[in-house]
Amino acid sequence: MSFIQSVIEFFQSIFQASSPEVKKRQEKRKLENDLKIIAPGFYKDGMVQPNFAEALRVLSINTKPINDLLSSTMCTEDIGRNRRFEEQLLLTGFDSEAQSIIQNMSYEVRKEKAREAKSLNRYLEGEHREVEKVARQLNTPAFAKIEAVMNKVKQLNDICKYNYTSTLRLFDPNYQSIGAYTPEYQEIAIDLLETALMDLYYVVADMDISVAVYNALCALYQLYHRTSYTERRSNGIEENLRKLQGIFRHVLTKNALLAMIKLAKRDPDYVPQKAVYEGNYRKKYADFLEERFNVDEKRLKVEIQDEQIIAKVSELFGGKAMMQTHGYNNEVNTQLKQSTPASFTLVLPFQVLKTFVFQFYEDGIKSLLNDIVIEGLFNNPAYKTDFSAVVFACNDSYERITEFEKKFLRGGEFDEALITGLIHDSHKDSSFGVKLKDMVDGVNRAVKKLLQDETNNFFQLNKILSDIVIEAKKVSSDSITNLKVLMISSRNRDKAEQLEVQYPLWKVFLEIMKNYVIIGNIEKK
Repeated sequence: MSFIQSVIEFFQSIFQASSPEVKKRQEKRKLENDLKIIAPGFYKDGMVQPNFAEALRVLSINTKPINDLLSSTMCTEDIGRNRRFEEQLLLTGFDSEAQSIIQNMSYEVRKEKAREAKSLNRYLEGEHREVEKVARQLNTPAFAKIEAVMNKVKQLNDICKYNYTSTLRLFDPNYQSIGAYTPEYQEIAIDLLETALMDLYYVVADMDISVAVYNALCALYQLYHRTSYTERRSNGIEENLRKLQGIFRHVLTKNALLAMIKLAKRDPDYVPQKAVYEGNYRKKYADFLEERFNVDEKRLKVEIQDEQIIAKVSELFGGKAMMQTHGYNNEVNTQLKQSTPASFTLVLPFQVLKTFVFQFYEDGIKSLLNDIVIEGLFNNPAYKTDFSAVVFACNDSYERITEFEKKFLRGGEFDEALITGLIHDSHKDSSFGVKLKDMVDGVNRAVKKLLQDETNNFFQLNKILSDIVIEAKKVSSDSITNLKVLMISSRNRDKAEQLEVQYPLWKVFLEIMKNYVIIGNIEKK
């Protein structure tokens, strides 16, 4: 500023002190003077100096290894992996009893204890109380402090993501962030940095790398590297954090950035936005524990129930393997259970139903019953109507089962490829997990209805067959006059013998299925 201009402004400050233009100029001058004190060497006569660019470069270099660590641990895009590292930091706040409870909440441990429990329901009630005990600890001041540290780690991650290269190229258009490039900075007008300064302030404001934040980063580093962890490598992270803290506290301070933004905006009263970090990790973890507990409880009940009836399944099919099912099977269910809270809950009974219908209601048995419907001399028309309706319903059972399986083909209502795609995508976006759960719930409901309807049909047919097997041994049946003739005819004799041999196993089938669907009492004859 020239001497004459200084004199002019001096007299203006005396005789035109109320002028808005004069006041604005005075406030700008005050900001410039304050900035010289706060961050000497950053700003001169409306131009941002190379020293500012060099401070940014130091941030860029030292955030790179921190970014690599956080992107692979607590701030990864993989939701499940992200949660596991968050959990490890939270675990440090639990007392030994709570840590033991959490450790024993693994599915394998719970399943083993559930098997040994005299009362499954009583065992699960006890576990509910244990989970509540853990959740209460999350509301203590100690965990509030851990949550605050985790929020700082998230803020540090955003600082790492700042586009340093783009800003540095305003000072040096040829700037390279890799290799042994030596920057050649030029001073630039502060107006050009308006957006970059606001973006930087947004993530940097109020950042403080405390001892607790440093310890959290070291813990993540050790967890990530595990067997390859060395103190020497950890010292590198310590050096990065020390340099970053030095920049935040003494160079690119909140007040320095604020003054530069106001100068760039030409507005001394301007208040820029800053990010607010309220991760609410305690509530998220409490919700996760509750959800995992409830999901695992449902799985436990299903799997223990399946284990308890496996002997009956072996009896029903003579120890032979059951038929493979398409879409709704253990292969897809394993993918679900390994990666998501969702699961197929009726795989075993669905497989039992399909195998039973194929083996016990094959074409020979259908033909025999169709002959009775068509050629039988029924004494009661109403009985014939009921008999025919049940037989025809069972005749189409296998077709309905296969039609359901086709829904898992490409483009079907329960497209298997869509399910596996949602499993994969749910790792990065929780909204896909919600869609997957809704879809799986819909599949389970459809299977439940199919099992209920088909089992009920065979339950009704079983009651009819119970009479047929007995009546066929009489010279003249009370319900179907020519039943014996039809059963011992050359066309049906082998089929009738097969039905008589297999019929006792129909009761075994129904005993299995009544664990999953609602049917009436199974007659013991």
